Amino acid sequence: MNVTIVDAFTRTPGAGNRAGVVLDAAGLSDEVMQAAAAAVAASETAFVSAIGDEVRVRYFAPAAEVPFCGHATVATFHLLAERKLVPAQVTLVCPAGRLAVEIDAGSRAWIETPLAPFEECPIAEDRLIALLGGEARMRDRELPILRAGTKIFVPIARRADVWSLAPRHQALAAAGLEHGVHGFYAFTREVSEPESTVHARFFAPALGVREDPATGAASGPIGKYLVEQGVVAAPVRLRAEQGDAMGKPGRIDIQVDGHGRSAQRVRIGGVAITVLDGRLSF
Repeated sequence: MNVTIVDAFTRTPGAGNRAGVVLDAAGLSDEVMQAAAAAVAASETAFVSAIGDEVRVRYFAPAAEVPFCGHATVATFHLLAERKLVPAQVTLVCPAGRLAVEIDAGSRAWIETPLAPFEECPIAEDRLIALLGGEARMRDRELPILRAGTKIFVPIARRADVWSLAPRHQALAAAGLEHGVHGFYAFTREVSEPESTVHARFFAPALGVREDPATGAASGPIGKYLVEQGVVAAPVRLRAEQGDAMGKPGRIDIQVDGHGRSAQRVRIGGVAITVLDGRLSF
């Protein structure tokens, strides 16, 4: 199987979030794609089964299929654009739905992000913070812990406290699966760079990903969260920092369209770099 390794949300090899991309996946079975994703061992591998005005993609983490993956989508469209296989505007068709993609003059892919409504966190706050390896004092009390779809968003006051989190991965995964939750996004408004809005870490042990360096599928929802909580007003462009605690810094652009505290459409944007092109035997 031909596989390309691409680092997304960065232009520096080894930084950002690494994805596998398979461009000739038509006809592959679920079992083969899952086994290939486990062998590639990136947080996700994208399998492309059709290329044209519509690009059909499925995403597999090492342990399970996921309906949408932001960094693997950025990686995929970076590679397709690099090989001149797609126009600047194209439609992504994936298990999460039909999503618009635009590739700008700087080779930055902008991807419409599937969103779920925010609702109360199903895990008790004290238990959740303990499972993340933190302490109650770390919480940013100005913002709520909320769930959106399969992810929980946890506001932390200080960047140093975000870095100090040491999750109990097996217990965290089990607690999330009790409620259909696969990922935990811990973030702070204390950032490293002045153009950024949040600094984050993301844990998804139930998917075989203890920590993800740059999570596009969580960055769209955090843009919606910040607008709805009144931290910023729509329309607005934001930037999320992630991966720094792993030594793999990634930067994710977020465009939120709407008015005031109403988010009507969210896109994530990012660049990427092709790292390795080869043949996988497994």
